[in-house]
Amino acid sequence: MADTADVVVVGGGVNGASIAWALASQGVKRVVLCEKGALASGASGRSSALVRMHYTNETDARLAFASFPIFRHWIELMGGGPPVFTHTGFVNVVSPPYAEHLRKNVDVLRKIGINTVALSPTELRDLQPHANVDDIGAAAYEPDSGYANPAETVEGLRRRATELGARILQWTPVTKILRRESRAVGVETRAGRIDAGAVVVAAGAWAPRLCRAMGLEIPARVKGIDTVVVTRPAELAEPHVIFIDNVQGSYFRPESGILTIVGVPCQDWDLDPDAPLSLPPEAPAVGAQILTHRMPTMERATLARGYRAFDCYSHDRHAILGRVDGLDGLYLATAFSGSGFKIAPAVGMCLAELILDGRAKTVDIEPFSLNRFAAGRSPEGPYPYASRGDQAEPKNAAGAGDQVTRRP
Repeated sequence: MADTADVVVVGGGVNGASIAWALASQGVKRVVLCEKGALASGASGRSSALVRMHYTNETDARLAFASFPIFRHWIELMGGGPPVFTHTGFVNVVSPPYAEHLRKNVDVLRKIGINTVALSPTELRDLQPHANVDDIGAAAYEPDSGYANPAETVEGLRRRATELGARILQWTPVTKILRRESRAVGVETRAGRIDAGAVVVAAGAWAPRLCRAMGLEIPARVKGIDTVVVTRPAELAEPHVIFIDNVQGSYFRPESGILTIVGVPCQDWDLDPDAPLSLPPEAPAVGAQILTHRMPTMERATLARGYRAFDCYSHDRHAILGRVDGLDGLYLATAFSGSGFKIAPAVGMCLAELILDGRAKTVDIEPFSLNRFAAGRSPEGPYPYASRGDQAEPKNAAGAGDQVTRRP
């Protein structure tokens, strides 16, 4: 006999857990989340979990802005548990040709209500004396921002969702999304069928495969994300601010007092998310080059560890959120393109609103709808920064002709 639910959420990363929490918070009695392994065992558990609001488009920025208070006031809003947010401050730096774009983006973000200011290279050096600013044209500074503990964030969402009545089924792979003509009616799992009024696919790198099996092609591909961690030298004992370095197409942030995490550009596409995770041998050297260019004192840092994750990247490098036209009861929250952690609380609230009320109210997520691709639309704003080479489509692959703006 089949199990039943009002909503089934497929995927136990930060966005899936957030959707389950938001639905249960809105009074949905039968919420079931299915995760193929342990919660946060995919990209979420290996996320660098930046909590910042600087984007080159207003909709992403509004999602991050709506999520920010939840990270900052976690214990109060989640009804207990350990805090998940560490305050460091954040800068986004660009090369001189994009300085004016950055200043215009800062103006847009300030109008939203975000606490941010544009800095000159000299002002950035005053803020971070160890930074090399020779190739920087401007920086956007967010003094309130920082990073989250990814595992504790997902665990806190799980705990609160469970307290509110949701069922979280770990080690329960969804093998098929069930449809009857033009409607999603549930899922098939290794443990049996679950009939449901709505299904939300929040399965990250596994989403394209799962959707394809039910006859839905989503314009997204699986890509590797590589990260290395170093122990800072004594001269950098005090944590630095978080950097998104658009000049180099990367980022780095402090971790646990003496460590720094750096994102290593990765160009491995169309990977099998069930394959063993293996960091390329050249990644530590590349990470060291990124760090020492921006902070020369990092030459005396030592390698601590490194790791790889898989994520789902859409063709325009923005999330795919919302209902699926022609398939009633099916919703997508996927293809976050390496940038989904910081917006997860608002994504959860928006998907819950969309399912229950027919539209998202916290933030208008229509710019992220699946039908934007057929219509030739993108959420990207008018003032982009330099394209990231590691996010460009491989030349010999489908969709290689798409020219899209990349985001770190």
